[in-house]
Amino acid sequence: MGRFLAMLLGVAGAVLGSQGPGFTLQYMQNLQGRIDELRPIVEEFDANIEQYNYTRDQALTECRTATGLLDALCTTYVSTVQRYELLTAHMAKLESVDDNVRPLILARTQMRDITTSVYEQYKPAIPTTIDGAIYAGGGFAVLWGGASFIFGLLGSMFGGRRYA
Repeated sequence: MGRFLAMLLGVAGAVLGSQGPGFTLQYMQNLQGRIDELRPIVEEFDANIEQYNYTRDQALTECRTATGLLDALCTTYVSTVQRYELLTAHMAKLESVDDNVRPLILARTQMRDITTSVYEQYKPAIPTTIDGAIYAGGGFAVLWGGASFIFGLLGSMFGGRRYA
């Protein structure tokens, strides 16, 4: 009984573990979408401050000390630029490692809001959903049935006589 349960747990572990690369890919796609969404805002900010010979760091420092209307306008830019820099650094870290290691790095460095967003939309890449199980069962039946038929036919044509 212990071996049977260990086998079941092993299969469950294989199913769960096999989802790592697919989940990581979807996480990175979600992350890239967020970066792409923020990029035009940051580029506009950079273009605007460049007109006044500011670097991004200089402008952000000045925004952090602004008061009144300027503070209200700067607050959005500061948080947007900081988020953009955080996300691009996170993506660079994930892209810098080998595909086989990436799920392990993601497990340690994930961003909760992105992970939650991906998890809400994620569908496993192997038949752990009803639809996947139906297609897997159908594929199994077609290939198993076809192969059984062909091997049975070949066996009857070329096989020797069976003796009881």
